[in-house]
Amino acid sequence: MHEDQLSPDLGRLIDAAKAAAAQAESSNPPAEGVAVLTGSGAVYAGYVGDDPAAESRCAAESALTAARRAGDREVLAAAVAVANDRAESVFPSADCSRLLAEIDPDLPLVAKQLGRWVMLPLSRLSPPA
Repeated sequence: MHEDQLSPDLGRLIDAAKAAAAQAESSNPPAEGVAVLTGSGAVYAGYVGDDPAAESRCAAESALTAARRAGDREVLAAAVAVANDRAESVFPSADCSRLLAEIDPDLPLVAKQLGRWVMLPLSRLSPPA
């Protein structure tokens, strides 16, 4: 699946994850950004350190906290991005993977794999050996 073939909602999800990663870049290398798409169609993004009052352990926690604060509980999909990462594949950190798997081990996750944006169930998206 190519980025230009993704639905508009998933395109917004990728853009939000990229923007969150870019914001995190200066304060928290590696600068991981995570965005979640909720049942209401809203997208919430986060990165470690974006809420000084919170002690987030991963970018997904920050994004999910923003969704809960807005009253959105149903997470349909997530996306992960890392700022200025030239790698062929980008996977969520171990903490983010665990937290997202608590929602649904097969949660659709959009990430860069072998140079392309793909959407796979979280359980199938694993770093190369």
